[in-house]
Amino acid sequence: MSEAKRPNLAGSNAGMRLVAQCGLLKRGDEARLQDFMRSGYTEAALQESPATERLAALQADQARYGPLKPMQVLALEKHHALVLMQAGVGGAFLLCELRVEEDYPHRITAFSQRVMGE
Repeated sequence: MSEAKRPNLAGSNAGMRLVAQCGLLKRGDEARLQDFMRSGYTEAALQESPATERLAALQADQARYGPLKPMQVLALEKHHALVLMQAGVGGAFLLCELRVEEDYPHRITAFSQRVMGE
């Protein structure tokens, strides 16, 4: 997919957080991604699922599906992003949803990633 056709997530605080998280994962920067999760998720979200568990789940998905590419933005608001992603391996589609706080620094309140059809 060319750069011109890629979904633009930069117009949303939630979209920018999703791009940052996916980028760190794709680069394999585990320490920075864990720091991002510890400081970028709300305390309530981290109590529900600690940064180490979140990181392990994302790494397991990446090992299974390869890097994810945004294919279509299904919903994009300032504090909410719902994006259809395509797996780099096998062509599966995953639905990623991310919500952030309204107030700066727009920490992540909820994140989910699930394979379509499972």
